[in-house]
Parts: sequence; structure tokens; C-alpha cells
Amino acid sequence: MKLSLMVLAGLLQIVIVAGTISGASAADEITTIPTDEHHVVELNSNQPYVAGFHVNTRDLCTREVVDAVAITACIESAEGDAFPEDAWLGGGMFVQAQDSRFLHIDYGFYMMLVKDASGRLFVDLGLIQTREFSAPIQAPPDELVYAYTWQLLASDSPTSVTLSASWDPEGTVHYSISTGQSNTALASINVPSLPNCENIIKKFYAGNTVVNHFPFSRYVNYFQFGVISSRILPDTQWTVSLRNPRILRTGRFMVDKTSTQRGEKGWVTVDEAWTVQGDSSYLDSDWMWGGKPYYGVDAHATYDPGEGLAEVLFSYTGSTVDPGTALWLRENGNPPLLGPPEAPQLSLGIFVASEVCLSLCLLLVYAKLRERGRSGEAADLLSGNN
Repeated sequence: MKLSLMVLAGLLQIVIVAGTISGASAADEITTIPTDEHHVVELNSNQPYVAGFHVNTRDLCTREVVDAVAITACIESAEGDAFPEDAWLGGGMFVQAQDSRFLHIDYGFYMMLVKDASGRLFVDLGLIQTREFSAPIQAPPDELVYAYTWQLLASDSPTSVTLSASWDPEGTVHYSISTGQSNTALASINVPSLPNCENIIKKFYAGNTVVNHFPFSRYVNYFQFGVISSRILPDTQWTVSLRNPRILRTGRFMVDKTSTQRGEKGWVTVDEAWTVQGDSSYLDSDWMWGGKPYYGVDAHATYDPGEGLAEVLFSYTGSTVDPGTALWLRENGNPPLLGPPEAPQLSLGIFVASEVCLSLCLLLVYAKLRERGRSGEAADLLSGNN
């Protein structure tokens, strides 16, 4: 996936601030240096991915709009020189936004802490615009709108970095990082001013929804937090800590396409989270973060609301965490009211095959009716007119 001209068009709208975080202890000091060494997240690809996702209601049918998302990431016990050459490992947050005009256009935002094969630390952020399938047959494109990277020069390692992305009313997304008590701005990007992004809804989405009809049903999990890499990185004993995934609630929730106001607003830590693998990590009805399960990676979570701690450790152990595993739940020790997702999570190949079969059937019907001299009726059938 290549950077498009959209990046060049958006440069005038971007303010990048590079500097040193000051006013913190020596262990918290980080210098940020802009770089072109991007670590781009791909969709429906061979990049391995595993994540937790925010659960609003256990039927996975309640979504909401939020003004901001944040998470604290730390790549622990990872010796970069043990990675294959040119490999990288990232941990962070992956969130969706939608279009106000076109139903089948969506936006995937990512922000992550990255370690490469040389042991260097980076922060990467980006935006991908997606377009979903349309019948009878059409390849759905995705486009990288922008990608930016900063190398982090830390005085101590490992370093915990809080990643934050927030909307303002004018449609600018403000990206920042913090360590300790200090904060530094990375970029402020006015998304609606970028080509083909003028209709974006100026909010992130969180929660979940079910899309498509059986047997093509699948779950879309809007706010995910997990790990991704350029390839599976085995036998390196790495661990990525993702702590306190948070959303800035607006109080607007949607259940079965009906908007309701529930009153809760402000910053909240995700209070229920389950796991998802890269072959079902949908951000809309067609597109998945990464695209490949992260075989060999397990997840261990700690949840203590009294102490303000919600943390998941993703580690390469040789064991693979099952999708739908509860990382933490709202009730202490109580199982979910509804079990893990049971709707078929069809692969992209099966979905394409079904579309092809449907299109061939329609063409056969058209051909048969033409043989009987009823092309007008066939045209009405295909167009949906009666």
C-alpha cells in the first residue's frame, strides 16, 4: 500500500512539533525526532494481529461516538536484535470513524509504540480510508491518507508512553504522547480538509455492532487495542503492555441504529474487554486490522477498578489466545451474559466467492430470460423493478 498524493495535499494542514519532554524525572525524559521510517499498518494483509476490544453490551449491538481515545503502551523484554532484519513490533490503539454522506466509506485511525530490529523506539500514527464491497463484483479499495513517525530517544528503557488522539469541533485530530507528568504534541491534522475526507464525522466510534445478514454476519469492534508486526516474531520472548485503554464519552449511544442519550460523559477506562484475532478484527463489514492471527501470542490481563488499573500483557509464549476470551468484565468474576461471538466470521475469500456465485446466478437468469424473448422482464428483475 503506497502513500498517495493525499499526503502531499495535507501537509499544509499539519503542524508537527518535535522536542524534548521536560519537567519530568530522568527516567521519563523522551526526545522525539520526525523520521520517514514509517511502520505502516495494513488491512486484510499478512500482518499478524491480536487485540483486545471495548465491549459496550454483551450482545455486541451497542456503539457510541467518542471525542478521544488514549492508552499507555510499553514494549517490554523485547530484544530488537533478536528480530529478523527489517522486522518491527507495534502496540497501541486502532479506532474507526465514519462518513456522513457515504454509507460504505469508513476511516481507520491507528497510533502505536513501535520497536524495530535495531532496538529503536518509534511512535507511528496513520489514517486509512476504506470502501466496502458493492454488488455484483467490485474490488474494494483502501487508501493510506497519511502516515507519520517519530523516533523516541529515551533516557531509560523500557519506557511507558501514553498515546492520545482527540477531535476538536473543527475536525482537527490532535495527537500527543506523555510520560510521567509531562505531555508533548506530535501533530494536529484537519482531516476534513484532506482530499476525499470532507464528509468524515468528526468523532471516533467505540463499542460494537453486527453487520450483514446470516450467513455473512460478522462483528465490528470499533475501538481495539493490541499488537501488530511486520511478520510473526517467534522465539524472542517479547511482551507488550497495554494499560488503561480510555475513551472520552459524549453520552451518545446507538442501539440497533436508534440513538439514545445515556448521560455518562467524560473520560472512562474501558470496563469490559474481550480478545479478537487478526482474521476477524473488523473495523467495518469488509476490512480487518492486520488480517492474520498472531499465532503463538498469549494474553494475560489484570483488572482492578479500585486501583484504576486495566492492563493486558501480550507475550510470545508459543500459546495462542482464543478470540472471544474475556480480558476483564464489569462484574467481579461473573461470566458474560452472552458468550463470545458465535456469528460466522467468514474469511475474505469465502465472502468474495459468495459474491461471485450470486453474480453468476443473476447472469444465468438473465441469459435464460433472453432466450425466451423476455429481455425486458430480465432487465426489470436485475434492476429490482416490478
